[in-house]
Amino acid sequence: MNETASYGYGKSLVCPVSKLPLIDVTRSEAESLAGMPLRSRNDLQNAKGGISKPAGITEMVLLREDHKLAYPTSDGIPILLAPEALAAGTDLPEYDLSHPKYAEAYEEMEFYNSAAKETLAKLNKDGAWSILPTEMVATQAEKDSFPAPWFRWIDATHDSAAQWESYDHLGKMPGRRFLQLGGSGTHVIKFLMAGAEECWLATPMLGEAMFGRALAESAGVGDRFRAVVGIAEELPLRSEIFDGIFAGGCLHHMVTDAALPEAARVLRPGGKFAAAEPWRAPLYSIGTKILGKREDAYCRPLTNDRVSPLKHSFSSFELIGHGTVTRYPFLALEKFGFSISKSIPWHIGRIDDALCSLIPGARRMGSSVTVLATK
Repeated sequence: MNETASYGYGKSLVCPVSKLPLIDVTRSEAESLAGMPLRSRNDLQNAKGGISKPAGITEMVLLREDHKLAYPTSDGIPILLAPEALAAGTDLPEYDLSHPKYAEAYEEMEFYNSAAKETLAKLNKDGAWSILPTEMVATQAEKDSFPAPWFRWIDATHDSAAQWESYDHLGKMPGRRFLQLGGSGTHVIKFLMAGAEECWLATPMLGEAMFGRALAESAGVGDRFRAVVGIAEELPLRSEIFDGIFAGGCLHHMVTDAALPEAARVLRPGGKFAAAEPWRAPLYSIGTKILGKREDAYCRPLTNDRVSPLKHSFSSFELIGHGTVTRYPFLALEKFGFSISKSIPWHIGRIDDALCSLIPGARRMGSSVTVLATK
């Protein structure tokens, strides 16, 4: 019996709800310690009326310290979503998958897991070079100067300025520990390539976690990468263990008044939080009606109200707007099938921001935003 040692997670994992420590045991060991069999939840309806099947009981589980609950694992990846808990005996908690904390994750699992599966097939065929083509050729000097040069590390075509500011805010990588909230782990894998000591991915999508692990291994940094299935609103991680957190296009999918305090909780004092996100600009409603959304999934751009928890969770924070004039036109061109290299939005976007900085309030009307905070 080890405290999650076999997965390389050390003592970092906790129950997402109670925050009690977890121990890595076999199913039979868990049932012996609990004094009764483990039970999984039944099928449940998600917020759209679809059926969500449970992850189920696995041969290896993470048993909570009080022996009352356990969590399954899938191919060594912990599934630490509260509704997937395994209960000892008949005392199985009831969860409503339409609750705001869980609704989006459970509605979109099929979409994002399917997308991750397709990308994993590309990775398996062509290797990390197909996913991180510029990063894989980084010289040691470029790794040491991260995030410079921008063309080596920045890949968010329409949010390149926000991504650059986020990376720069997090600071130098060597000897430090970082967490990525949401997505498939590409950002923290870059951090590892730039010298970070250890990096984690927390995502509600098992497919993304599996892809992230495979990409890290292909990029040669798999020994320092950890993936866990969980939501930002209930992070299954011990307090004050990270130097920095990054969310790239994922914070706007979260219930921010729960996710931002959780992010602050797991950061060490002085730790940095950064996010590159869409902002609800004045023309958002008109643009989506005409062009539709960028992907067939939830998209609720951030607003002042949704980022207000920053003031209660962090000692300082800053919001920096981008793309007031040019971001929507670039998105429209992409919708119409035009291929745009990342250098064009990077350079034109900088001109856009410089000119709009001369007009009071214009930058805050942009449709991209950098969220920077310090604990």
